[in-house]
Amino acid sequence: MIAVAVAAGGAGWEAGVLEEIERSPVLALARRCVDAADLLALRDTGRAQVAIVDPQLGGLDLDAVSRLREGGVAVVGLGRPEPDLGIVAAVRPGALDELAREGLHRSPEPAPSPRTASPVLAVWGPTGAPGRTSVAVELAASFARHARTVLVDADTHGGAVAQALGLLDEVSGLTAACRSANAGRPGDVDAAVTSVAPGFDVLTGLPRAEMWTQIRPAALHAVLDRIAATHELVVLDTGFGKEGAVGAGPARDQATIAALERADATVVVGRAEPLGLARLLRSLDDAGPWPAPPWVVVNHARSSLGWSDGEIAAMVREVSGHQVRAFLPSDAAAHDAAVVHGIPVREAVPTSPWVARIDRLARELWSDLGDRVASISTRK
Repeated sequence: MIAVAVAAGGAGWEAGVLEEIERSPVLALARRCVDAADLLALRDTGRAQVAIVDPQLGGLDLDAVSRLREGGVAVVGLGRPEPDLGIVAAVRPGALDELAREGLHRSPEPAPSPRTASPVLAVWGPTGAPGRTSVAVELAASFARHARTVLVDADTHGGAVAQALGLLDEVSGLTAACRSANAGRPGDVDAAVTSVAPGFDVLTGLPRAEMWTQIRPAALHAVLDRIAATHELVVLDTGFGKEGAVGAGPARDQATIAALERADATVVVGRAEPLGLARLLRSLDDAGPWPAPPWVVVNHARSSLGWSDGEIAAMVREVSGHQVRAFLPSDAAAHDAAVVHGIPVREAVPTSPWVARIDRLARELWSDLGDRVASISTRK
């Protein structure tokens, strides 16, 4: 027997469905639920395998559907699916036994993210201000000279993209976008994007740290899918943590984890100093196994450290097994000028050697991303 929960929210079809379940030789009613919170409470008991829902059910959104599915409860619409809410299966009144025949009770997964869409690049790294945001902003600005690029501030610990670019951050673009996606309105995500220059768009981050609970993984994936369809490249500035939830509740690093899962390539930024390099090596180990080799970047490289670039590269390779792909030279004066004026370093000091090395890294990344997306498309 398949245990079925019915969550109609007062819809007119409820009585007929309950009668059909009662007559069915393969279905058993687990519970009538009044709203999404009731469904989620039932999920935790393990008493239901499938939930037949009305898309207008109170509290039902993309996050709730995702959490139900993760808890082993398949969510099925009556009459038609609602892909924007993550409901990818449906059953017709009078044919509920299809739940068994079609295997719809086995928690069907949503359609995978379209890997033929524009590539997604995540910029990540350990705690200690190695320069994740500076690298993300400058890479996005470099890419934007040749392709329509959107920079997403997904750092739930201390987003700084808005400040770096001189934007007002009272309203979070990412929060607004996630709310729209979570409510099943992916088309409204576009309104949350801010244009800062021709070909260069931004989705600003959280103005207050306690807002991290509003950035749920399912909604973030939907947002990234949407903007990847409207831009040629997505750059993600992520937080430093990658710790999962303890228990059934949300985790502050869930946005970073979701971003790294969605990324086609990841740049890992470390700082050229003993503590910064130790943190870099630990983060490379803790975040493994990597689905693809990360692009390790050592920032603020300088001769006064006493170690050459070759010596640092050899140490990183020996300890972590990863290759350093770029050393970014220290240029504090150029960064100071950029921060004071709220503009990219390339606009503040176009001749900065740091900018020149970023542009070279951007060219190498673009080539790699293009090859990788083409390879994924071919395999599909």
